[in-house]
Formats: sequence, structure tokens, C-alpha cells
Amino acid sequence: MGVLKNVGALVAIGAVLIAIFPPPDVLSGLSSNHDHGPLEIQAIMTAFCLSPIIGTLLGEREGIDTTGGDFKFEEDGDIENDEYAQASIYAILYAMYKNTPNLISPHGKTYQFTFNTWGFAPSPYPEDDPQRHGKAAYAGLVTQPAALEYKKKLGDTPLEIVEIGCGTAAGANLITREVHPTAHYLALDMQQAAINTCNAIHATEDNPGLTCKVVPNGVGNGGNQAPVKDSSIDFVVISETHIADIEIGDLEKEIFTEIRRILKPNGLFLWGNAIPTRVWEQADVELPKLGFELVNNKNHTEGAVIARDEDKERVDMVMDQLLEPYYIMNAPYFGPRCHKVGERLIANFYRHPGTALYLKMVTGYDSYMHQAWRIKK
Repeated sequence: MGVLKNVGALVAIGAVLIAIFPPPDVLSGLSSNHDHGPLEIQAIMTAFCLSPIIGTLLGEREGIDTTGGDFKFEEDGDIENDEYAQASIYAILYAMYKNTPNLISPHGKTYQFTFNTWGFAPSPYPEDDPQRHGKAAYAGLVTQPAALEYKKKLGDTPLEIVEIGCGTAAGANLITREVHPTAHYLALDMQQAAINTCNAIHATEDNPGLTCKVVPNGVGNGGNQAPVKDSSIDFVVISETHIADIEIGDLEKEIFTEIRRILKPNGLFLWGNAIPTRVWEQADVELPKLGFELVNNKNHTEGAVIARDEDKERVDMVMDQLLEPYYIMNAPYFGPRCHKVGERLIANFYRHPGTALYLKMVTGYDSYMHQAWRIKK
């Protein structure tokens, strides 16, 4: 009877939440312009766990061709880009990050889940720093040889930096507090929840160099411009975003054109990500057409795989801690199935060992690169 009562209570709570906050489809129906609160997320997760999507993902998905290997969601978390909307999946992820209590690392350290990047090894940060690999990636990106040479020539003049796709701006926070502490840094993202997190935690009075702003639907999308003047920026940073994850398409060309607009002569586009190797090859062709020249290029793929291996225990804990707050996860049958789907989705986006995105780095289908592109005079 106790079990039945608990199940009934969970169903009742779920019904109330769904009635108050009619939830859209998690994979494609959420808006990046809205910061979903705790009750909304409970309703969304409940509806997601009770929906046919769970069975579809755990079963054979007809008509889905996997890229980069022969993958199966239940085993490796593979989900193809045409199965979800970028704005929607990140809306729920950033809402979950924002509404999750502080996490506990394997070393017993309490930390905020805002530095949710893959990163690479080796890292100059301490082994007990839960986010040392992501910090290594951000610090390394803005201290490439060309960037240090540029900064040296600039002297005491503060760097003007714009980041496109900053997420919660944890990387921007690291750069403005530790790496380039005199910089004026504008962090832009399409996700309202991510920017709200930045303004609450990172862009605070004791970090005056950092400003975080929403660009609805993203820079370059539909002609959206970054809120800065022509030829006014020293560095444009893109680190581990969803940009160019399939190809250099129309959106990417619009983003690159916008980067070209705002960079000063000799300014640098600092780009770091793990994307298909063929896309890096496309960029080598497309960026010079816009007046960029490649001045630094380093392959960090091997270090990125090592970082994921070293981070496995922590990320296992993160996934459990992210999913634990949702009542539906305690329901018999529905809860375990939903927990598995949620864990596989999060693990794959995190390039966790054994997932499709991890294996794509192992095989070389994806490459984690750091590049510096300079605007020609």
C-alpha cells in the first residue's frame, strides 16, 4: 500500500504541474528566450518522462541514419541533430543547471555547475578542482601565441573581447578574473537562463570587466548583430558552442561575417571546439574568403579524450545530482526508464566515455582544435 500511495502522490503532483504549466516537447518545443523556473521544469520533466519519446529513444528509431559510426541511443546516447532543436535542448539543460543545488565532487568539494565544458588535459589547475579541464580550455584559447603577441603590443590598453555563445559565462568569468583581468568582456548568448545565471553569479560588482547580454535567437541568426560597433573588438571568442557542428552553412557564414564586422584590423577570432574534422577543413576554405588568415592551429583531440576519461567519476556524480530533484524519477517503471534516457542525453552532450560523441573523438571523426584567425589589414 505504501508504494501505491507514493506512486499515486507522484502521479497527482505530476498532473497538477502539467495542468498549471502545460509543457512542450523537451527536444524541440522549448524557447531559449524564457528562463524556466523550478515548477515549470518539474512539469516539463514529468511530461517528458510520461511521453512516448522515452520509448522511441530506447527502441529502434526508424529512418535515423547515425553519423560518424553505427550508434544506438540506449548504449551510447547518440541523438542526431535533426531529432532536436538546439534552442530547446539547451533551454532545458541551462534551466536544470540553474535550478540544481550545488554539486559535490569526488574530492568532496562543493561547486556550482556553471563551467559545463569538456576541456582537455593536461590542465594547469589543481587535480581537486572539479572544473580544471574546462578552465584549461578557456585559458588556453585566449593565451594562444598570437593572442599573447597581440596583447603585448597593446600594452596597458585593456583588451576588448566579445564571446559568442558564452553559456553561463563561466569561461568569461575565468578570463576576466584571472587570465586577462583588465579586459572589457561582453559575453553573448541566446539562452535567457544562461545569461540570468551569469548576471547572478559572474558579472557581479567585484568583476566589473564582465557584461552578459541575451541576443534573442543568437548572433547571426536572421541578420542579428552583436551589440557593438564596427571594427571595435580585439578578440572574438567562440568556445565549445553548437556553431558549425555539422557544416559551415548559411548560419555559420552569417556569424563569421558578423565577427569580421566587429573585429579591429589585425584582431583575432579565437575558436575552440570539438566538431567534425571535415568541418574544420571547410572552415579553412570559407574563412579566408572573408579576409581571415590562420595564425595558430593546435589539435587538442588526444588531450580532450584524456580529460573525459579523467573526469568520468565526477560526471557520473553530476548526472545523478542533476536528475535527482525531479519527482517523476522516483516513480516505478517510468522513473528508471526516464532516468536512463536523461542520463544518456546528458552523458552524450558531455562527450562522456562510451558515448557517441566521445567515440567520434577517439576515431578522429571529430577533432578538438584551438585556432586563431587574424583579420588582414
